[in-house]
Amino acid sequence: MHQRSNLPLVRLTGISKSFGTTVAVHPLDLTIHAGDFLAILGPSGCGKTTLLNMIAGFLRPDSGTIEIAGTDVTRLGPERRPTNMVFQNYGLFPHMTVRQNIAYGPKIRKKPKAEIERRVAEIIELVHLDGLEERRVNQLSGGEAQRVALSRVLIMHPKVLLLDEPLAALDLQLRKAMQEELRRIHPSIGGTFVFVTHDQEEALALANRIAVMKSGRLVQEGSAEEVYA
Repeated sequence: MHQRSNLPLVRLTGISKSFGTTVAVHPLDLTIHAGDFLAILGPSGCGKTTLLNMIAGFLRPDSGTIEIAGTDVTRLGPERRPTNMVFQNYGLFPHMTVRQNIAYGPKIRKKPKAEIERRVAEIIELVHLDGLEERRVNQLSGGEAQRVALSRVLIMHPKVLLLDEPLAALDLQLRKAMQEELRRIHPSIGGTFVFVTHDQEEALALANRIAVMKSGRLVQEGSAEEVYA
């Protein structure tokens, strides 16, 4: 298991969010440590995706603060946070090849060409996309597209990788394979993963910590063993 530091990497204090008269997330506190693989688990409509979107910066909380690596990011947009998100629908560019999709982020950040090529090659090997580099995204299977989406985010070396029901669209066999993949990748990049799921089995298979949400409230948080018991 990955080394966890005692200093929290992400600290949410009293954050809440309402849409009109509907409270999506009641004020909650949550700490995520470096190296954690945290599942936010709960049924549809419990506020877990809203919570993830607040960590990512796509939604601004109505109250409370969000700190990442000791910096208050509550008012910063997603592009100014050390986080990256993998969405359910992958968000890939269909007209680009696998290689172009993966290289997109570093290119936008104007990284040197040689560095981009090296990093793309590393990531392609890490997520087993060898031989598919020149394929268009619309020629890929669901599992391959999922791995490209993951690669596009991993190449940015995010301090915190956010995954919104990332395996929901895959069939059972592929889902199991991708769970293996995520488990393998997690320690090898030394990152911190936070993912949202409504699938208890998936949460237990992947996470070392689980935060259980119900009706917009954080009802339990602890190690996978504690929550399971």
